[in-house]
Amino acid sequence: MILEEILEKAAYARPGYSLASFKEAALPIYLLTARVLTLDRKSLNPIEEGCLRAVDAGLSSPGDVCEFLGLSKQVLNSILAGLNARECISYRRAVGADSAQVLLTEKGRTALTELRSIEPEERIIKLVFDPFLKQVAFVPASALMRPREIKELGWMEVPLCGAKRPEVVDVPLTDIDKVLQRLPRKDDEARELLALRRIERRELHFLPCVVLFYRAISGRDIQVAFYRDEGFSFAHEAAFRELGGPEQIGANHVLKGSSLEDLGPIVQARTGIDSLEDIVKLEAEIAAAAAAPTGSPSSRGIETQGLLVASGEDAKRKLRAMTQRLVRCHEHPRLLHKALTESKHRLLIISPWITHQVVDDSFVAALEALLVSGVKVFIGYGLAEDDDAGQKGKARRKAAISERAQRALEPLQNKFPDFVLRFIGNTHRKHLVSDGVFAVVSSFNWLSFRGDPRRRARDELGFLISEPSGVDQLFADGLELLQQGYDHPS
Repeated sequence: MILEEILEKAAYARPGYSLASFKEAALPIYLLTARVLTLDRKSLNPIEEGCLRAVDAGLSSPGDVCEFLGLSKQVLNSILAGLNARECISYRRAVGADSAQVLLTEKGRTALTELRSIEPEERIIKLVFDPFLKQVAFVPASALMRPREIKELGWMEVPLCGAKRPEVVDVPLTDIDKVLQRLPRKDDEARELLALRRIERRELHFLPCVVLFYRAISGRDIQVAFYRDEGFSFAHEAAFRELGGPEQIGANHVLKGSSLEDLGPIVQARTGIDSLEDIVKLEAEIAAAAAAPTGSPSSRGIETQGLLVASGEDAKRKLRAMTQRLVRCHEHPRLLHKALTESKHRLLIISPWITHQVVDDSFVAALEALLVSGVKVFIGYGLAEDDDAGQKGKARRKAAISERAQRALEPLQNKFPDFVLRFIGNTHRKHLVSDGVFAVVSSFNWLSFRGDPRRRARDELGFLISEPSGVDQLFADGLELLQQGYDHPS
């Protein structure tokens, strides 16, 4: 799953609701080791068939059968023992007789007619069981992740919310039968499930997903959705809601923080101006109009691509409307990805914290590609804590940069002189600047948002500027912060 693509699809998937927040997460699932009893229908091999036909013809002595088939006594005894275990033959020894007689059973006659034997067999199988849906999930074991892996990625473990661990009565036999039919076997073999004897082992694993928090545009309704590789899982959503799961993961938190009415999505007017060059051209024409003598045609207004723009303050307001907009929570990852893959000259990121959950292998690879192509990259981070905090408080501090992220970034800093990675000292700013194309000032922690699954669902809001002069100003301000650092007054 690519997070940016999922958020883009999910943003407008529910009419009447806006996407308020999201979390990379994992759904709990059990890997069961179960003992089952089956009836297996197996074809008779030629020697077994020959033995049964010899007995059916009246050869009741093992010695006679041995001579008739031309087999060694050791081989024949092994074959007869197998047929006896499968209840195809039986032995009878009369009083005073030197040896037992071999008799064909009813089951043996059926096997000889169908050239198949039916035998019960106890076997061990692996099942993947979904505790929310209470059914077997047909997913490969390779898709399952262990708790340790989820923790390292910084994903949220979706709580079981009271869903009990599976017992024998919880696993549908029809699902187990489907699992049995998928097990490797010969073409002519048939297998029938008799019973699930017991569950010998239960291992808690996880399936990756994205948890999406939707807020009603009008009203205070909250919906928690689950997005997996195949799309929205409405079954998980319904089961999770019935168990009271949304409250347990802090879904109502997305409603807090404002008593104002929800203004709904911002509708952006179509101006016909689509590129940075158009905006620069419009700025120049506005400046020319402002400098023109009063009463001249240029001072009365300008027309750019069919759009009539008045001079003065009205022109500036129209320009701001074209180059500024709000950025919702779900849009931030896509903007970071865009900056990381499309910047041509410079990239500036300021984030209080850096974690390896965001600065992963793909992030580092994209960053190195930028540096190789000559892009200047500036990353500033660091939020100082109070020195007089107690020992307990110090133990709870969140590191400004995780060890794995630092080990990944430092070699690039040593290798490329155009890469600046600097601890600022004490900043809570969150800036993203890509070339002169756009800049974002936000509450979104660009380089650590995925790193703390314990946090409740939260709303994030940013402001995007694409006016070149505004982008340059934010870049210069961020660069100054990196150069000088910041230390609050004592």
